[in-house]
Amino acid sequence: MSNDADLDFIAQAMPAFISEAAEQIEAIETLLLELEEQPDNRELLDSLFRCAHTVKGSAGIFGLNRVVEFTHHVETLLDKMREGEIALTPDISTLLLLCNDQIKFLVDTAADESADSPEIKDQRADLVIRLRALTEAHAPAPQEAAAPAPSAEADGGLRVWTVSARFGVETFRNGMDPLSIARYLKTLGTVVKMQCSSDAVPPLVNLNPESCYLSFTMELETKASRDDIEGAFSFVMDDCELDVVAPETAGQKLARAIEEMPETPRLGDLLVSVGAVSQDKLQQVLSTQQQTRGMPAVEKPKIGDLLEAQAGVPPEAVAAALGKQQKLREAAPSEERYIRVQADRLDAVINLLGELVIAGAGATLLARESRQVGLIEANLHMNSLIEEIRNGTLGLRMVPVGETFSRFRRVVRDTAASLGKEVNFEIFGGDAELDKSMVEKIADPLMHLVRNSLDHGLEPPQERINAGKPAAGKLVLSAKHETGAILIRIEDDGRGINRERVLQRAWNRGLVEQGVVPPDDDIHMLIFEPGFSTAEQVTNLSGRGVGMDVVRRNIEALRGSIRLNSMPGVGLQVDIRLPLTLAIIDGFLVGVGKSKFVLPLESVVEVIESGGQHVKVDALGRHCVELREAVLPVVRLRTLYSVESALPDRVSIVVVNSPRGKYGIEVEVLLGQNQTVIKPLGRLFKTLRGISGSSILGSGEVALILDVASLAELTTGVASVATNQAPVST
Repeated sequence: MSNDADLDFIAQAMPAFISEAAEQIEAIETLLLELEEQPDNRELLDSLFRCAHTVKGSAGIFGLNRVVEFTHHVETLLDKMREGEIALTPDISTLLLLCNDQIKFLVDTAADESADSPEIKDQRADLVIRLRALTEAHAPAPQEAAAPAPSAEADGGLRVWTVSARFGVETFRNGMDPLSIARYLKTLGTVVKMQCSSDAVPPLVNLNPESCYLSFTMELETKASRDDIEGAFSFVMDDCELDVVAPETAGQKLARAIEEMPETPRLGDLLVSVGAVSQDKLQQVLSTQQQTRGMPAVEKPKIGDLLEAQAGVPPEAVAAALGKQQKLREAAPSEERYIRVQADRLDAVINLLGELVIAGAGATLLARESRQVGLIEANLHMNSLIEEIRNGTLGLRMVPVGETFSRFRRVVRDTAASLGKEVNFEIFGGDAELDKSMVEKIADPLMHLVRNSLDHGLEPPQERINAGKPAAGKLVLSAKHETGAILIRIEDDGRGINRERVLQRAWNRGLVEQGVVPPDDDIHMLIFEPGFSTAEQVTNLSGRGVGMDVVRRNIEALRGSIRLNSMPGVGLQVDIRLPLTLAIIDGFLVGVGKSKFVLPLESVVEVIESGGQHVKVDALGRHCVELREAVLPVVRLRTLYSVESALPDRVSIVVVNSPRGKYGIEVEVLLGQNQTVIKPLGRLFKTLRGISGSSILGSGEVALILDVASLAELTTGVASVATNQAPVST
């Protein structure tokens, strides 16, 4: 591409190409790893070939010759594999993964060829040599006797396709250049004839130079398939009316007519409507079929076979009619269409939605104060609409965590190979959804935890055999929804955490007073202390402390929590709990004195009334209450946060669910359900225990959002033991 128009086209459309290509490259890696486990799965192999071909075709439209030339060699190898000439082996799979890394590099640096250093060029040349060695070694030997020539359709021979394209008015404004597409089509074969139409061009006085009025019809002689030709228009499909037609036989023309006709239930009516058979012939065939009514079902001739044999209906027409009937029987889902939206635009909408929620709450408060029934009802209706908009908008940001999980297949494969370990990696619950911003931020902590399990958790094969375990270790990554949050679990069957060594190291570093032995859970959590991040610990403590303090900080920054369950010699289980979204939640508003607090509605189980005489204090100074013949720990917010107000005669206890079980929160006023817009806490309040954020109420007051999991730790006094402090009196 040389002229200024082509350069503008590349500059405007390149981000879309890079985004599309990145998805295809990620899919190639995932498919390769799946194909290693299912080498005979033809569907995976076909999908792999299509992804590589799509990247090559799209790069050709943009004139990215480096991508096209290199991907062509990969495509050739994949084609040999599809034809059964080459079988997938671990070495070939590794080669293809390395090639995919090169394709990713070429796509990422498409606009900056200077990044392609001589060293990388040499690596790419070496990969090409290895690819060609495989494909040329399996080239078919010349045959002495020529076999009968197959049809053009069967062997991909030259065919003349008629390509008609009418581009939309917005094509230029969307950064696309139809002439670039025409040039790319020319690389697929020979343009026999091309004709441009000017019927859409308005009078000169009305012509807008930024609008596109172009349409053309081209006859293209090529070995390419229909999908290849249509792939050239993949970036303009929304702004283009495209029709790709191949030379058709009489049967194919009838089949096309059947596909385009309105829905008709009966096979015979379909064929009569398109002229494939006359009404008289149809009646004769139906009469023949009726004569076989008493025959067994397996011997009874099918109507389609009779139409072919007795009425001379082309097989293509019968197949098309049967296909049409099948579509009518199946409740086909509506066609899914997607539109790409920049993340910052969606963030701006969600921020405005949060302000709308606050404004709606304020309007509802004023309406109640006015005591006008009509105004109150109007506000209730408005708030219900706001809630629907909120749920729909937040749903736009939800993505399956499986997209992140799938990245780890390559990490596990390569890391295990470099360590000489055998690992069976399993993924469960990849369809569980989480806010996209959180998915992006959780990727690095998960990557670190997975690598630690591989490097320091799972033993080498011989050590596992000596311990009575299978030679191949097991690593499981799973996700599931749990009480308004998502639980991500990383589990291995390796060594686990060496409790004695961790405790000894904590004593040596002064993290725990010498001789004090905290509970096991607290000992395990000590590995998140920055003091454990030394090279010496990697050798002596099985390395689980390296960088784990960063992992914990990143998770807590997302209002999440992390917990370890270690069984020495059996394995380690890491549980990460995260809220589903960071923007807006359904909350339960309560009051203590003049202070307002918000509880996540999903965690609330029930509310009970209690007088002061029912609340008891245990030996550690913690409050509790008897609930259905069981002791329920209670957090007294008045005491915990030193709220100054007179204690009323009767209080309410909100029973909530937490990872550590149920407990109660003592409050004075119940203010009901409230849509809560989460605002971050200031730096001064970052270390405040039991609080995860703040919110602005409709009245303009600030309410603090309670962290149910953190409060549960305060209730049991566990959090304070590791640091040798007295339990918090709540």
